[in-house]
Amino acid sequence: MCRIAGLVSLNIHADEKRNLISRMCLAMQHGGPDGKGLFLGGKNSICFGHRRLALIDLSADANQPMTDATENYTITFNGEIYNYRELKIELQSLGYQFKTQSDTEVILAAYEVWGTNAFHRFNGMFAFALFDKRLNKVFLVRDQSGMKPLYYQIKNKELLFASEIRAFRAIDITQNHPDWKIWLLAFGFVPEPMTILNDVLMLPKGSLLEWDIVAETCKIRTYLQPKTSPLITNLEEAKQLIRQKFQESVNRHLIADAPIGVFLSGGIDSGIVALEASKFKGAGLQTLSLTFDDAGFDESKFQQIMVKKLGSKHSSEQITEQTFQEQSTEILKAMDQPSADGINTWLVAKLAKAQGLKAVLSGLGGDELFGGYPSFKRIRFLKKLSQLLPKSALKLFQYLPNASYQKLAYLSLRCHLGYYLALRGYFAPKQIAAILNIPVKEVWQKISRFKHLTNQEKNTDLFTANLEQDIYMKNQLLRDADAMSMQHGIEIRMPFLDYEFLIGVNSIHPNLRFDKKLAKGLLIKSYQDLLPEEIWNRQKMGFSFPLQKWLKKSALTDKLQISKNKSIASFAQGFLVDKVHWSKIIALHFVVK
Repeated sequence: MCRIAGLVSLNIHADEKRNLISRMCLAMQHGGPDGKGLFLGGKNSICFGHRRLALIDLSADANQPMTDATENYTITFNGEIYNYRELKIELQSLGYQFKTQSDTEVILAAYEVWGTNAFHRFNGMFAFALFDKRLNKVFLVRDQSGMKPLYYQIKNKELLFASEIRAFRAIDITQNHPDWKIWLLAFGFVPEPMTILNDVLMLPKGSLLEWDIVAETCKIRTYLQPKTSPLITNLEEAKQLIRQKFQESVNRHLIADAPIGVFLSGGIDSGIVALEASKFKGAGLQTLSLTFDDAGFDESKFQQIMVKKLGSKHSSEQITEQTFQEQSTEILKAMDQPSADGINTWLVAKLAKAQGLKAVLSGLGGDELFGGYPSFKRIRFLKKLSQLLPKSALKLFQYLPNASYQKLAYLSLRCHLGYYLALRGYFAPKQIAAILNIPVKEVWQKISRFKHLTNQEKNTDLFTANLEQDIYMKNQLLRDADAMSMQHGIEIRMPFLDYEFLIGVNSIHPNLRFDKKLAKGLLIKSYQDLLPEEIWNRQKMGFSFPLQKWLKKSALTDKLQISKNKSIASFAQGFLVDKVHWSKIIALHFVVK
């Protein structure tokens, strides 16, 4: 896990390139505290930068940017390739001789042998730039699930890229997109491919950007190759597949030459991750948890049940209101882009850093894959409502006196984006208009123009799973996890998003994969003999904090209360009597600051 940046230009002088990329990398040094490097090549047309967080092959041989033995290919790489050992054996059988133990060199060798067809063979979380001197091209590549970020700007026939938005700001690219506040208030984040910065975009997941240096042109395409297999309809076969594939996934995610642990929330998903990790780590498994002095949020009872079963080396930290108040300004400042979430990840990563870890395994993805969210039930009502009422009638929901029903107006968009905003949206269009003092028609226009592929999936559960993965998980959970963990130089690994495991899960018939009676029923049944009943047979809490209480005494809320904007002040007042969720207060903070 690292941070990368780069510039491709035929017009900018070499010294200026070095200066710009050095400044960008310096702004991201928190994510790469173990080393740095610069590469200038392509007759000075290219400058790659790198900040290193060393996890595999800790020696200087694995430093980046890395150039292969032929000096034809150079890479700056952020992430991990979990199947690099298997690929390395295959490449050695073809005659390739490796000089390092790193996964970075495997990417270079794979590209030399298979070209861009190598990319779909990588199982990992990654974002990298690769320079091919023979073709005089640069490739930007991002992983299949969008776990690692890769931002880019194409302007004045120049390609500029980096792992974080703050890297662009470090070289005075600071003009915000005029619509970012509308997006933040609607989604709780700025949705991909857009960013808070004007002209800076996120490369789509599973895509590569091919830049022709001489022609100064680019094209973006997917490198994914669809994999299909007969659908599994037998319960025992599905359970066996999940156990086998997930065990293999966790084993891959434990590969590291630096200390690695497992985050234990007390829930089902992290418990299953820890159970599988203990098979390989035994008593040496390091687990860590956050606890609270508020009984309504504290899961230490369930965490200790798992610790006792695992026999792990466990560390925990109690988070109090004082802890939050003292660190809240630093936490919010750490967000690379405005987000109404991510606070919990920042504190987990801080604990991991204090325990001397470099990486932590997380249970992120289990809910999205197996139907763990309430949205999997609520979507059925929304679909019926959308089919029953015409678009004009749906739009009228935004005028209802009950604010909780106003979001249903988003169903009038008549696409899966409308379903998502009706389920997880923050503010309704009429509310956004009042907050920003703009016409409600403008809000509808900006959201309607937002480009997002229409989901054609007919199965309701698969439709919802895709919504949760492609919008919520990708834009909120994954981006927040990366930005907030890397602030502490910690890598968060997600075995549920392992590419081979995803292929396996997608081969299970949806009627079997999504249990109608028990949330995440198939996953629970697959581990019922190992997972304590106290863990799986309990009310779902989610990994949340007592922020509804803590933020009431925050200067952030005080600021909103005295706003001259009546709508903003009203939301702040509603929050104080628990009629407004704390996440909306965070979103308003970014809009009015």
